[in-house]
Amino acid sequence: MSLKNHDPTQADHSGESSSHTPAPGTDPTAWQQAAKARTRSASPKRAAHPVATERRPGYIASHWHGEQSLAQSFWLNNVLLSVPLAMLLTGVMSWISVKGGSLQISAITALLGWPLLMAFNVWCIVGAWRAAREYLRMGGAALWAWLARLSLGVGALQLVVSLLFGLLPDLGEYWQMARGIDPIGQATLKVSADGHVVQLRGPIGMGDAGRLQRLLEATPSVRRLELASPGGRVYEAEQVVALMSKSRYNTRAVGNCESACTLLFLAGRERQLMPGAQLGFHRASTGTYNPVFDELANQELAALYRRIGLPEDFIRRTVKTPSSSMWYPHSDELVAHALIAALPQTLDVALPAGQDNQAADFADALQGSPAWHALDQRFAGTLERLAARMQAARAAAASDEALQSLGYAELAPRMPELIASVSPVQRRQYAQLLRAQLKTALGQPGKGSETCLALLSGQVALRRQLPLELQIRETAWLVEAANSEPPRFAPKPATAIELEVMRRTLGSHSPGLLAGLWEQTAAPPSGRAAANRCETVIQTLDRAAALPVAQRELSERVLFQRL
Repeated sequence: MSLKNHDPTQADHSGESSSHTPAPGTDPTAWQQAAKARTRSASPKRAAHPVATERRPGYIASHWHGEQSLAQSFWLNNVLLSVPLAMLLTGVMSWISVKGGSLQISAITALLGWPLLMAFNVWCIVGAWRAAREYLRMGGAALWAWLARLSLGVGALQLVVSLLFGLLPDLGEYWQMARGIDPIGQATLKVSADGHVVQLRGPIGMGDAGRLQRLLEATPSVRRLELASPGGRVYEAEQVVALMSKSRYNTRAVGNCESACTLLFLAGRERQLMPGAQLGFHRASTGTYNPVFDELANQELAALYRRIGLPEDFIRRTVKTPSSSMWYPHSDELVAHALIAALPQTLDVALPAGQDNQAADFADALQGSPAWHALDQRFAGTLERLAARMQAARAAAASDEALQSLGYAELAPRMPELIASVSPVQRRQYAQLLRAQLKTALGQPGKGSETCLALLSGQVALRRQLPLELQIRETAWLVEAANSEPPRFAPKPATAIELEVMRRTLGSHSPGLLAGLWEQTAAPPSGRAAANRCETVIQTLDRAAALPVAQRELSERVLFQRL
């Protein structure tokens, strides 16, 4: 056997084409190269690229495609992740609505948070829905799959409702707040000419606490805050309350003070409710339709009211009053609970102490009287004139009694016009009041007749010596008369026929009998003549009261008219 037959290069290639076998006698180098080529062709070929391994989708994608288990998709992603995020965003919106703290940052958070919440909820609901479908396809219990879908549907509906009724109606307001603009506006702050009063009007909005603080720091002479506000941001009101606790200011409601404004009012050291003004209370509302957040907000509001001294029964009524309405307690209730100072029931006022008071100080004291407030509204300038007279009298070392009597002196020239312009019913009430005053004065021991005649003769200072009950009745009549609508036309003087009817009915002395009631005469009679005149006036008033309605109204009108 030749070496050729044992050539290893030929061992496994007997079936190859003869064209690949070198012929005998060829070049050895060429033969070796051919052998190497055949050896390479016989070895396994390597792949041009490595084999691709299978990649699993990420957590977000796997949930979205429904590849996670139903339990994981529903309980973990929808319940444990979605619910806390939704509650967090709802809490931010509640904070904006109730507290108003950091409004701009909170509004930006809401505007950014809502799209994120929507996207997250869509991801949660769609993925869990697909997981439920896959659960059914693999033979899972239909009950659990459809219960999950039902819960997902309710969640989707709740999200849509929150979007339609929670965000979209207030979207414009959130956008304004994000730009640093409070949509409810801001309060108007103004310092009085004497620097003693800060007037706050309008809604309490974003930044008002800081504005008020800067104003008070720049005006250290301020003693009182005058309020007329429909309320506003509780957070701002709470900041003002904290500011007032450091330097106690008096408060006065000159118009309706409602909602958050009541916090400012109750924080005052001395609190006064002007005639016509009311305090309005109601529960807080977050605007989120979430009773849990509403309850939390009202618990905080109740705690704040409790800190500034609002009685518990007032707090209970406040949190029971819907936010869409208002509870206005009567002034008598406020006085009974020491929430406001009792209003003066007579023309006397609490005079400022000291000898160096300005007219503005007396005007400020007079403004707190319902009677003087009403008279100033009816006869413009009344308070200014009376305050100037009081200041001059105080500078001249006059007594407080003399200063109080100046009020009647200021009132006297206005009374004939007021009596002539009221309704017949109010004029009759005044005639009955006058009769009671004269009979009381006449019945006083000693110089009763002289006192009675002095009243008829226009010595108005003596009215302060009448019993308190009669002074209160007279002041109440003044308030009602001054607040009544003035007549469109000036009252006409009595005609000759009317005067003749008066003389025949009540006596020749009756026309104009009480025309000088508020005009002081030089020398009133004394003794028996004084008593006779008082008795005559009382009898005339009695006879007039007994007449038929038309004649009574005519006689009472002519009794007070100057002929």
